[in-house]
Amino acid sequence: MPARAKVLRHALLLVLLLAPGALAEDAPAPAAEPPDAFAAALEAMGIAEQDLGYRPQGHWQRYPHPNTVPYVMPFFEDLLATPLDTYAFTRSLGNAVEDLLTPELLRAEPKDTKRGKETLYKLGVMLATERRIGGFRVFGMDTAHLDLKAGETDALRYALDQLIGKPSPFQRGPRPHPGDVSKVPEPLRRPIGGFLLELRDAHAWIQVGLRHVTEAQRHAVFATLPKLAESTPDGTKYFPALDDVKRVIDEHSLHYGCLKALQAVQNVRRSLGAVKAPEGGWPKFELQVATRLGSVLIDNDPAGLSSGAGTLAVVCFEKGNCRHVLGATSWEQPLSVALLLGNEGAVGMLERSPLARGILGCGIVYAAGEGAHTYRTDHWGLGAGLFGLGALIDEGGNDTYELASTGLGAAFFGAGLLLDAAGDDTYTLREGDGMGFGGPGGIGVLADRSGNDRYYAEPDAKKAGRADYHSKDKIAVSNAMGVGSGRRGDISDGHVWAGGLGALIDVEGNDRYEAGNFSMGLGYWYGTGLMWDGGGDDVYRSVYFTQGSGAHFAIGALIDEGGNDRHELWETAGAALAFGWDVVNAFLIDRGDGDDYYEAERISVGVAEVRSNAFFIDEGGDDTYVVKPKGKFLGDVDDRESYKTPGRTADFPWRLGQVAVFLDLGGKDTYREHAAAADGATWNVRKKDPTSRSGPNVSIGRDVAEGVVGFLKPFPARSR
Repeated sequence: MPARAKVLRHALLLVLLLAPGALAEDAPAPAAEPPDAFAAALEAMGIAEQDLGYRPQGHWQRYPHPNTVPYVMPFFEDLLATPLDTYAFTRSLGNAVEDLLTPELLRAEPKDTKRGKETLYKLGVMLATERRIGGFRVFGMDTAHLDLKAGETDALRYALDQLIGKPSPFQRGPRPHPGDVSKVPEPLRRPIGGFLLELRDAHAWIQVGLRHVTEAQRHAVFATLPKLAESTPDGTKYFPALDDVKRVIDEHSLHYGCLKALQAVQNVRRSLGAVKAPEGGWPKFELQVATRLGSVLIDNDPAGLSSGAGTLAVVCFEKGNCRHVLGATSWEQPLSVALLLGNEGAVGMLERSPLARGILGCGIVYAAGEGAHTYRTDHWGLGAGLFGLGALIDEGGNDTYELASTGLGAAFFGAGLLLDAAGDDTYTLREGDGMGFGGPGGIGVLADRSGNDRYYAEPDAKKAGRADYHSKDKIAVSNAMGVGSGRRGDISDGHVWAGGLGALIDVEGNDRYEAGNFSMGLGYWYGTGLMWDGGGDDVYRSVYFTQGSGAHFAIGALIDEGGNDRHELWETAGAALAFGWDVVNAFLIDRGDGDDYYEAERISVGVAEVRSNAFFIDEGGDDTYVVKPKGKFLGDVDDRESYKTPGRTADFPWRLGQVAVFLDLGGKDTYREHAAAADGATWNVRKKDPTSRSGPNVSIGRDVAEGVVGFLKPFPARSR
């Protein structure tokens, strides 16, 4: 095109663009990006994102540095330093449960046979090992039935022979007999035979993991059970055997065996589920065989076989109650697995009969089908681990879980999982330490995928014991519903143990949560406590140090992804709703547009004290806040002389920063009694002193009509 023509064409285009009506009148202007309200709050306080969190230095006198506190979780220091990552860390746990813990995935044959194909294996890695010991990355494992030959005419007899083994020249008495396998219907024998051989392989790996643990140490570990949990927080009793065993245990071999056992029980559940029973059902049968790895019980007789310590495997087809001791290890039995098929009714009703307990090994109970179960035991069960894995998996039905203490997803130096895929379930803890409790070196997770569920930890100290002085000894220390708690030996014998990770994850449903003190997303002494609810109209009711709070070098978070929720505090009614005390990152994040209700009487709703970070964020909806007219609420901090002037022998409180943020976005909100808070207002603004060399002591309370939370933007609200 000639140069003159080009000039004329460009001029004509310019005229057309400038002419009125040249552009389509209906074309909307680009929508303005909502402001980042969280970033604006930081700016108003005179700080930046890098000013948040804690990065302790080894030269700080009297600071319990992570280098001097054993069993700190691998993620803890980084998460303490970058607190805003707590949301993504918690959300990833919720995503794993949402994506994997469904009845369909538990039952169906996996499509991908090469990488990470198994639901339970993935959940075992993501929830039980990845954040504690690493090593496994859900790329799958060989799940073949090992040396079960394709041409075996009687696979069950072959497998039992392998477990019994060749007679030893030192063996006393006759060689155990595999029993009359003809009692078991022929179509069931091959799947069960493969299951037993897979358990043999898992057992071998567990024994490798425990190879340096002596018999005396094993007895000593079991002897700690009656007093370990209650004596840990304040360090009132020291158990040297636990330190000794932790030094010699091979965690990866032990948990490889545990993961293989999870794999094996899912394999056999699928294989047996594919076998069609004859019209009228299977005839009554029962088989009990002693092997060198423990007893094997195969049963569909409602009269029931009795099982106890020393049981390797139970496969129970019976329709009525199943009162065996199930999936529980002993000092000499490091692996015990139970599969309940088509069962409903009571499970493990004997008060002192262990159930789903993995101590120095692996204990698993898997309940298939839609039957309603009542699980009940005393202490250390229903998904409890100590130097091992305890897991209880239930596919569906309206189930009832009841425990005195230490379980329902609880662990010390190991992992405890309670995984329920569907149904309207009830969880009751009569004393404490459960429903997602991570003691020192442990990860405890209670994960419920769907249903309208009720979680209850007895708050009355007259019934539960564990009276707490924070509530005039009326309320119990629950240590329940997403609590990570360590051993605070700095006030006793000096043996300080970092707390673990405790998480309660409920993906769907209208749920009710009730507990006493130290509960609902609570971290204590290097512990991390997380509570994640994926949506629904929920009720949270508790007392003190609760609902996204923490004390003494810890992380606590309660995250609710949506719905019209109520957060109620009673009795002493405080230290909650994003409250941090003594170097804590505390969060309460409510996402979505639900109309929520919050009530507290003291130091709550985004309050930081003794050098902590507290973040309360409600993304939307018409919300109601009920607090007292005086006191620290709705984005506030305390102020101490040690923040302004370095201490003579310990100056770390002067060096550390403290931040409290209350942020409500959107909606028409109601603030009862608070003098300054109001819809569309800003209050409690404390700005960083740019002339001071001390850590900032800043706060803000703010209600804005619109905006986003920048650090949440990469993570869209959960789709439902």
